Amino acid sequence: MAHRAKNGEEEPWVVLQACPEPIGAQVLAGRLQADGIPARVSTFSPIPGLEQNAEVQVPRAFLVRAQQALAAQRPSEEELADLAARTPPEE
Repeated sequence: MAHRAKNGEEEPWVVLQACPEPIGAQVLAGRLQADGIPARVSTFSPIPGLEQNAEVQVPRAFLVRAQQALAAQRPSEEELADLAARTPPEE
C-alpha cells in the first residue's frame, strides 16, 4: 500500500503507535481509515503466524492529523478521575 505525496513521489510511512497485539493495532488502523487517514499495520513475529507486537503506521504527511485523532479518542485525566469518583467499588 503506497501513498503518494502531491509531487507524485512515494511518501514515507512513520510509526504512530506500537501495540502489544495485532488485533488492537488493526482496530486503531480501522478507526483512522474511517476518518480518512491512511493507515497500515506492521506485525513482528519471531515465528511466522505467532505475531505478538504490531505498529500502526501512517504516511508522514498524516502524522499530526492521526495524533490528533488518537488524542481525541482518549479520555483526559479529569474525565478518568470523575469516572473513578462516580464508580462504586466492587465488593
